[in-house]
Amino acid sequence: MSCSKGEAPADPEQAGQQWLAKARTALGRSDYALAKQCIDSLRTRTAEAFGAREEGILLLDSIELAEARVELTAAEQAASQQGLDIYARDSVDTQLDRAQTKVRFYEKKLEHDRQKP
Repeated sequence: MSCSKGEAPADPEQAGQQWLAKARTALGRSDYALAKQCIDSLRTRTAEAFGAREEGILLLDSIELAEARVELTAAEQAASQQGLDIYARDSVDTQLDRAQTKVRFYEKKLEHDRQKP
């Protein structure tokens, strides 16, 4: 699926909502790259769709958070391995710390962006 296919409606807000729907569908399939591409298309192709662009900010935060949670799960699995040497353990611990920090960041960012008037 590509975010560039299809006819765009004349109304920018309606077109923006279509980009959001495509991004949400991609997010639902855990296709984070495509979801981000759709948000990027929303930004570049429907500059006048202010409502959709606001929703796009929140959706992008959700995409980033979902992707960060996948990274965290992988880091937790790597950290649970037994028998790693000191260098591998240090690398895995650093990866885990970065993943945890990224998840916390996007959770806070999403909360902050939701509170905006």
